[in-house]
Amino acid sequence: MRKGDVISIWDKARLTLSYGKVLLVCGALFNVVCAYFLASFFFYAGVLESLILKALFTVFVLYLMRQFEHRDAVFFYINLGLTRKGMMTAVLALDFLVWALLMTIIIIAQ
Repeated sequence: MRKGDVISIWDKARLTLSYGKVLLVCGALFNVVCAYFLASFFFYAGVLESLILKALFTVFVLYLMRQFEHRDAVFFYINLGLTRKGMMTAVLALDFLVWALLMTIIIIAQ
């Protein structure tokens, strides 16, 4: 990339997913486990419990990511014009969207 070139939307999306891959993998595992238990033993309160546990689990993973993040690694993204908050917001939105879609499919299937 030459100086003055603008980073494309696809590159921003790829870099954002790369930044949040730990959260996405952990979130996907949590989603699969919740979906399995709710599909096996469905009750409507389980969806609310799943949401509460998802929020607590996400906060815990974010804390661990922040503690073990290499100090200089985030400057790579900042130098490309991406912000930590923006990337994390996009990753969290994707993670919770996948959870919501999975819960909707399970509720409709019951």
